Amino acid sequence: MENFQPKIAIIMRDDEIIKEFNLKRVTVNTSFGPVHRCYEGYIYNVPVLIIYGRFNGEKVPSSYINHEQNIEVVKNRNISKLIGTFVVGGINPEMPQGSVHIVKDLVGMGPYKIHWNQNQPFHNAEMYEPICPKLTNMLIAATENLDFPVKKDSIYVTFYGYPRIETKAELDFYHRQGWDIVGQTCDPEATLARLNRICYAAVCVQIDDPLGRSEYIGTLKEKKEAKQYVESIKSCRKRTSKLVLEFLKKFHEEECETCGKLIRKNNNFREFPDDFYE
Repeated sequence: MENFQPKIAIIMRDDEIIKEFNLKRVTVNTSFGPVHRCYEGYIYNVPVLIIYGRFNGEKVPSSYINHEQNIEVVKNRNISKLIGTFVVGGINPEMPQGSVHIVKDLVGMGPYKIHWNQNQPFHNAEMYEPICPKLTNMLIAATENLDFPVKKDSIYVTFYGYPRIETKAELDFYHRQGWDIVGQTCDPEATLARLNRICYAAVCVQIDDPLGRSEYIGTLKEKKEAKQYVESIKSCRKRTSKLVLEFLKKFHEEECETCGKLIRKNNNFREFPDDFYE
């Protein structure tokens, strides 16, 4: 693996892929400390880095996730393309659990924090188009041979930080806005990717839907036997893994005209006018 250079990074949890393609665990150092859950190797002749999930050690609420460290892993390995895979909640009552989505746009409900090195110039991420169109189109092309449907233009709303899932009122509001899926991690991950000029795309599978949640609570109220209302995370992830594998079969390097150039520098910032120093 000496001189191995990945062309794309993927954040995902899939033991079978790691074993099937004999990926090797490596440690990537960051300014936040080493990350040991990284796997590198070839998948269909594509040199790949897989970051095994977003948590270091014990699972915690999403506000504890060090997204900056995960993005720094990608940056420190000189990788310019990243795909995030997610298990999310459903918003649209017509989209059943297990539905797969390719993210087209984001809504950030916040709050979240990003630590900024004050020795570095400050700039805002340009997020008018937060998802890389090149990577997204390659993901869409990879859906042709799948045995399940994929919604190719979904809007992901980030409900961030709290150790709970959404209320009915929140889901009703999100649905009225035309949003499709809800989760807690696609942003700030997407924002940090843009700040670091990394092309970013996202694939999601929804583990539940509003109707299933409502029926589950109804059976509890009626003191009936409550059936499981969510599909297992493992079976959900199998669909996103299939999509990623199809993507890698067709993956080819393609220059992105935008993501690496979308930077809004503020070179003229001053604490106060220079005359005030006199």
